Amino acid sequence: MALTTGAGIIWGTSFVAITVGLHYANPYLLLFERFLVAGVAVVVIGVFRKSTRIWSELRKPWVWAIGVVYMSAFLSQFVGQGLAGASLASLLSNLFVVFTPIVAYFVLKEQPNRGATLGVVMGVVGVLLVYSSSLGSGGTAVGDLLLICSALGYTVFIVLSKKLGVSSLSSSFALIVVMAVESAPVALAGGPISVASFFQPEGLGALLWLGVPCTVVALAMFTKGLSYTGASQSAVLLLIEIIVGVGLSYFLLGETLTPVQWLGAAVIGFSILASSGTALGKHRAKT
Repeated sequence: MALTTGAGIIWGTSFVAITVGLHYANPYLLLFERFLVAGVAVVVIGVFRKSTRIWSELRKPWVWAIGVVYMSAFLSQFVGQGLAGASLASLLSNLFVVFTPIVAYFVLKEQPNRGATLGVVMGVVGVLLVYSSSLGSGGTAVGDLLLICSALGYTVFIVLSKKLGVSSLSSSFALIVVMAVESAPVALAGGPISVASFFQPEGLGALLWLGVPCTVVALAMFTKGLSYTGASQSAVLLLIEIIVGVGLSYFLLGETLTPVQWLGAAVIGFSILASSGTALGKHRAKT
């Protein structure tokens, strides 16, 4: 549990870092720069840590397939956050906590419970409340929709990672290299290429934070933690992202939500608690 929760805390800080990074690069370029920095870091680690077998993992086709799913989820989040802001991004992109139990039931045969069912219903209501406030603004509405799509992408990533046994340091590092490669054409197609973020202290700091702690460290912690918990349980433990993300967005970026969106956020929070109650109870019973 500690590994997954720790990953969630680190990922929660990424929403502010992404907002800062978007001041210096478009979302497509920022995505590539993030994985480029992370990719260089894991290659260096792979050179000095002989037990990390990145190259053998890269020969597995499913690593490239999962990489496409995960990279697409990040892309939807980056573009969506640029339109909707960090606060809404931390709320809507984390709806995988509600979606994962449904997909895990069909793919992994993880048994649902009343809490999970209630969580799904409340999650849908919360999304409608958050989304309804931005329907008058085309850009924000599109941003919200993209963030929900990113949550679906993260759901698929979590479930597939559990099913295929993505839990080693080698497999998580290989995924990072794959996403660096796969995001390169996205950056080229997304607009003009600029290296401004590498020459501005604030932009460079955001980029390094996204690349190393939020990608290399957090992904390694999450995939390792996934070997000890179910997909649904892992998703629930990541709810800490919302608390960290919304809190930092308020204090560091001065972002606020409308009253209806706060209500939606509260409903989403309760949906996550409803989804998590039984799962965490089962975990405590085993420990």
